[in-house]
Amino acid sequence: MCLIRKINIQTVFAILFLLLAQAALGQTADSLQLAQLQKEMYRHYSKHNTPEFMQTVEQLKALARKAGQEKLYYKAYGNQAIYASAYINRGEAVETAKALYRQAEQEQSQYGLYTANHVLGTIYTGLSMLDEAKSHYRDALDILRDDYPEESRSPLYLAMTKIERAEKHYDKVDEYIRYVLNDPKAPLQHKLSALSYRCMSLADREAPEAERDKAYAEREEMKRRLGHDDNFGYIIDFDQAMLHNDFERGREIVEKLPDASPATKILYRSKLYYAMGDYKEAYRYYVRYKNVYDSLNNDNVRKSTLDAGILLDKARAESEAKDLRLANQELEMKRIASELQKKMFQDDAVAMTLEMERTRLQEMEAQRANDSLMANNVDLQVSEYRSQLKARENQERLRQLKWVAAGLLAFVGFVFLAIFAYIRHLQLKRLKEAYDKLEETTAAKERIESELRIARTIQMAMVPHEFPESRRLNIYASMTPAKEVGGDLYDFVVIGDKLYFCLGDVSGKGVPAALFMAMSIRLFRTLCKYRLQPAEIATSMNNELALNNENGMFVTMFIGLLDLVSGRLDFCNAGHNPPVLNGDFIEMEPNAPLGLWENLDYEGESLENIKGKQFFVYSDGLNEAENGNHDQYGDDRLLRFLKGHTDLAAHPLIDLLMADVEQHVDGAGPSDDMTMLCFRMK
Repeated sequence: MCLIRKINIQTVFAILFLLLAQAALGQTADSLQLAQLQKEMYRHYSKHNTPEFMQTVEQLKALARKAGQEKLYYKAYGNQAIYASAYINRGEAVETAKALYRQAEQEQSQYGLYTANHVLGTIYTGLSMLDEAKSHYRDALDILRDDYPEESRSPLYLAMTKIERAEKHYDKVDEYIRYVLNDPKAPLQHKLSALSYRCMSLADREAPEAERDKAYAEREEMKRRLGHDDNFGYIIDFDQAMLHNDFERGREIVEKLPDASPATKILYRSKLYYAMGDYKEAYRYYVRYKNVYDSLNNDNVRKSTLDAGILLDKARAESEAKDLRLANQELEMKRIASELQKKMFQDDAVAMTLEMERTRLQEMEAQRANDSLMANNVDLQVSEYRSQLKARENQERLRQLKWVAAGLLAFVGFVFLAIFAYIRHLQLKRLKEAYDKLEETTAAKERIESELRIARTIQMAMVPHEFPESRRLNIYASMTPAKEVGGDLYDFVVIGDKLYFCLGDVSGKGVPAALFMAMSIRLFRTLCKYRLQPAEIATSMNNELALNNENGMFVTMFIGLLDLVSGRLDFCNAGHNPPVLNGDFIEMEPNAPLGLWENLDYEGESLENIKGKQFFVYSDGLNEAENGNHDQYGDDRLLRFLKGHTDLAAHPLIDLLMADVEQHVDGAGPSDDMTMLCFRMK
């Protein structure tokens, strides 16, 4: 019995050991998979691979939930909302963050509520809804203080410092900076950022020199400990140089600013001259800064209005001609009436003569009765007179018939005149109504054309008209809409030693195409800030433009990235015309236009070195420009022209090419928008 009992105890211990080992192995496998999914999540986030990112996050959330990793679950959920805010849609991001908040509230998860408030604060800050952002940041701070005192609150305080400085609440700025500096759990990078905010807020308030010098020295010491500077370094160094009137130092700082921010460099030149007392130069550079920053130009917008005066004059001339014809007809009717009246008088005279003749006949018959001797003669005379009387009666009847006919003619004439007068009245009434409608139409068209001119001004202001002067790059572009507003676009952005540029053609014409063009330019500029490759920019723009695109609009676009040091050109062609390099078309991979279908992967290509070569990209309004015989300008003529002018700079090349196209068109109206961009890297 003892031996059996001993064997049973050993068996139980062996089973327990196996179960514990199996559980440990399962936990180890789950931990490895969680770590791998986290790496995949951040990798897809940095590369903006939206479908892969979303799929990885969902897998990470499911596994974290299974493993009981509450913080990891809500961190992944929060990253999902932040990604949507940055690369998909901020409205969708807000809804995702609110769904996160509701789930955390339902599950009574304090860490989930902290994450939701932190994410909502970040999203609302990006939307400039600062009061809502501060409210969520405060709720997140309360949760950390009460439930997670071991975690540093410095990121939240720095985020609120930025908001309070923008609103000029400097007491709050000082309070939050002190917290970050006194927080032992705050990393050195956060403390350097806090000292940067202190220096900038003291400069905003124009604090005493000694106080600003002390803050600057503390920041320099922190920068030395950390081993590198932050993004505010050049601002603070410049302010410190101006504080001590060290204008040479300020000039050096301005010259070292990266070429990627030409507007910033011009602005700080203006500040430098202002501090030096040279207000004329300061004003000149400030005007240049505004021109570069807003991409404004002084080109006159072509004006066209409807000339309704010609139509009105024509209508008046027709009316006067009709009045003249009516007057002539009235005169003719009066002449006819006068002749009828004259004939009536003549007929009355004949009737009187006939009456006299009857009287004579009666006298002659009486004489015959009284004078029988002359009966035969009287009979002969009576017979003669009767014949004459009958003839005259016949003539009288004929004249009466003529009078009746004339009367009928006059009656018909008067009826015609009355009908004509009535018709004339109706015509005049309709003419007046048409004139009134023409005036209303003219006023409406003038309002529409005024609005179109304003839209044209806004649209032309969206594309760059100031081209950077650089020893490394010669660039110029032009855009000529076929209508008041068009659908062509071009843009370029210099970031560091990289030149981002694009040229596109929106489907359709007029105001819808102009709105789609404005959306495309805004998306391009936004995505360039993230230093993406052209294919990645095309992919993100396509997903955004295809979203809720019920009208089926799209844009063909060529997107390029030029390295201003090595001469390497990376590009992606989204259904656009092939560019021309030194007089020859570039062979490219086909890609679909942007905005038609979501979730397409666009392929990019590259040229290793295009230094010294002329690069030209255009819209199809150039090669499809037609003359009066519908003959197009054509690709062959375009290539011949470019091959014959490869030595020209960008601006004169585009001017000469425009003149050649106008010579070919020979006065025919434009059939499509025409846009050109040319550059050469020296």
